Amino acid sequence: MSVQPREILNQSIISAGESAQKPIRLLHVVENLGHQAVENWLFRVFFAASHDYPDFRWTFFCVLGRSGMRDDEARSLGAEVIHSQYELADKRRFLLGLREVMKRGQYDILHCHHDIMSAAYLAASAGLPFRKRIVHLHNTSLGLPTPSRLKADLAREPMRQVCLRMADQIVGISKDALESLLRNREQDPLRHQVVHYAVDTARFAVARPDRAEFRRALGLDPATRILLFVGRLVEYKKPCFVVEMLEHLAGAGENVAVLFAGTGDQEERLREKAREKGLEHRVRLLGFRDDVPELMLASDLLVWPSLEEPKEGLGLGIVEAQAAGLPILMSRSVPAEAVVVAELVRVLPLSSGAQTWANAALAHMNRPRPGFKESLSRVESSSFSMAQGVANLMALYG
Repeated sequence: MSVQPREILNQSIISAGESAQKPIRLLHVVENLGHQAVENWLFRVFFAASHDYPDFRWTFFCVLGRSGMRDDEARSLGAEVIHSQYELADKRRFLLGLREVMKRGQYDILHCHHDIMSAAYLAASAGLPFRKRIVHLHNTSLGLPTPSRLKADLAREPMRQVCLRMADQIVGISKDALESLLRNREQDPLRHQVVHYAVDTARFAVARPDRAEFRRALGLDPATRILLFVGRLVEYKKPCFVVEMLEHLAGAGENVAVLFAGTGDQEERLREKAREKGLEHRVRLLGFRDDVPELMLASDLLVWPSLEEPKEGLGLGIVEAQAAGLPILMSRSVPAEAVVVAELVRVLPLSSGAQTWANAALAHMNRPRPGFKESLSRVESSSFSMAQGVANLMALYG
């Protein structure tokens, strides 16, 4: 989408009959301000916008009742953080509680970040005087928070229709994410848009890890090559596949280790698999990390073997790795628009197997590639830059 400078954005507000001094009140419905990729991206955009767009007031309504790690920081920057008093499973009281928050806050914009689950939040807003209701699609699966596949299948289409009919704007983080909701529906460029995630490239510019010391701190030989996995440790991300790759590399005598940065229900399975194959000394589970730029700059290859159907909404880690100048070996799970520095990226079908992936990993690490500064510059000049990402998001509210 095209970028509106802040002056044009403000003028559009004034021309709509608003006072320049009256703040525009935004209500973002999120999970909570914790470790999730969506919320981390949104918080970083909010951090930048809080300085450059002081005439906007942000509220985060968190559907999870527990506090998030960024709650206090958000409040210190002027945001309001509200946690639902009711569990999402208690549908009636949850939606009534959300509606009461909407009434009290007298918000101008409702921005929902839960794909087709946003239909419930739109329904809670019915009849309230929002200037604009936005559904933001961060995935392509259109999943729903129920263990019952039957319930999900029955609810999915009605909820999709609510989003299509009640949302003033439908935004995808990629073309694939947007099309997952629209399907064959003709796209309206004024109502249906793609807004890429913004990468905080400044964090990569200042990160300067000592690669040898980084390895020693992990109990590894300073010459060890590191394969890095970043993301949730869940089945569809296929973290155990990386251990299978490692088995082939170790069997070939390669000095290679794997780092897993993330948490999830596959953690214990990963430990078991590493023990079964005698590779526990080559595997490090780091848990959630907030120093991803340092990890990427200290590693030799990002491995991304996610399931290819449904696709990732975008694959923010892929863009971040390119900002770090880190070579990437990935499945066909990532939308093509996430590739900014093509020389860094190699795509393999997951079906080709761990042996082929292991061979490709070695070959790709040894290929000539752009230097760190060039790679960073190319990401900074793309639609994934922080300045572009903030401007694109804020233009939605004009």
